Amino acid sequence: MSRRLLISRPGHIYLATYSSSSSSTIPKITIDLDLPFPGNPSWLAIPPTDHTLLYAVNESGSSLHLFELDLPSNKLTQIAQRDNASKGVCHLEFNKQGTLLLGSAYEAGAIDIWNTEDPRAPQLVTTLPSKDPVVDAGRVPHAHQAVVDPTGRFFVVNDLGTDSMLVLDALRPHVPVVRRVTVESGSGPRHGVFYPGVAEEGKEEGKAATHYFLLCETRNCVEVFELRYREGDIEFTPRGSYSTFVSDGDGHGEEGVPKRGAFAAAGEIVLSRDNRHLYTSNRLTTDPTETIAHFRIITADDDDDDDEEEEGGLKLELVGETSTRGKHPRMFSLSRDGTELFVGNQEGEWAVVVLRRREDGTLEEEPVAGILMEDVVEEGDERGPMFVLEVE
Repeated sequence: MSRRLLISRPGHIYLATYSSSSSSTIPKITIDLDLPFPGNPSWLAIPPTDHTLLYAVNESGSSLHLFELDLPSNKLTQIAQRDNASKGVCHLEFNKQGTLLLGSAYEAGAIDIWNTEDPRAPQLVTTLPSKDPVVDAGRVPHAHQAVVDPTGRFFVVNDLGTDSMLVLDALRPHVPVVRRVTVESGSGPRHGVFYPGVAEEGKEEGKAATHYFLLCETRNCVEVFELRYREGDIEFTPRGSYSTFVSDGDGHGEEGVPKRGAFAAAGEIVLSRDNRHLYTSNRLTTDPTETIAHFRIITADDDDDDDEEEEGGLKLELVGETSTRGKHPRMFSLSRDGTELFVGNQEGEWAVVVLRRREDGTLEEEPVAGILMEDVVEEGDERGPMFVLEVE
C-alpha cells in the first residue's frame, strides 16, 4: 500500500511517497517534489471543504501562503499570499466547516482569525493578543496552537509564555476569548487534544468532549483536565499530571528529567482514532536519539482498581518510549487509517521515520520506512523536517 506525504522544513515543502515493505532494511521514502519556499513553512493545513488546497505559514516572517495541490501530477502551485499575518505564526487550525482559520503566532503572542468562506481568498478578520494586560503582566506571550473542540463551536489556544489556555467562542462576532485557564507557572503549555476526539464509527458526531490533554513543553508532562460545557463557555478542572519520561529506576519519570538534560522539551501530542492511546514526543534530551512516549488511556470502565481511579473517571498509564532514530522531533502525526506514526526529526541520522502501531497501541521499534537526513539536508543547510502529514 502506498501513502502520500506532505513534509516541510525551512526553505522547502515536499510531496513524497512510500510503500509498505517486508524488507529487513528500512525502505526509503521517495521525494516526488521539492518546492522551494521563501521562509519557514513549519505548519501546513488543508481546508476540510477543499482537499485540493494547501495553506502554509511562514514562521520566520509574517505571511500566509495558499497553494493548489495536485497530487496526481506532483504539483504545488501558489495561488495567493497574504502579508498581513502576525509575525511567527507556527500553527493553523480550521473550524469544522472550513469557514474560519486560526493562526497561532509564537513570536507576536497573538491569534490571527481569518475568514475562509471562500477558501481561495482568505481575509484577515482580526488579530487577538494572547496576553491579558493585567493577569499576564510581566510575561511574554507565545501562542503556540489553536485546537477546535469536537462540537465545532470552541477553540482552545495554548500559550506557552503565559502558562495559560484561552477558550474562544467561534459563534460570537470576532471569536472573542471567553475564558482563561492558568496552569502552574513554568509549565509551558504547547499543544493539546480534546478527548474523546474523532468519533468512533457508528457513534454520534460533534459530541462534547469530556477531557482535555495538555502537553507542557517545559515540565515535560501531560496535564489532564475534566471539562464541563456551559452556555458559551467551557470549564476546566485539573485531574492529574503525568511525566512523558519512563522512570529510570530511581523514582518517578519526571525525577529523571535532569539526567536527560536540563533543556528537555516535549514537542507534540496525538490521540489515537479509537481514543484509547495517547502519544507525545520528547525532544532536546541528552539521549543519542529522542523518543515517542506512549500512554494508555484508562477509563472507569477499564479500571479494576477503584482505589487508584483518578477523580474525573480517567487516568493515563505511561507504557513506554520508542526511538525516533533522530533528534528534535518537533511534530509527528497519525496515518489516516491510524496504523502508523509519521515522525519528523530536525536533526540526527533520519529526517523522517514511519513507526507501525501494534493492535495494543505500542509502537514497533524498527521503522517501516524513512528518509535519511543526508538525502534532504545539505551540509550547512537549515534544519530537517518540522512537519509531516499523510494526504489523500
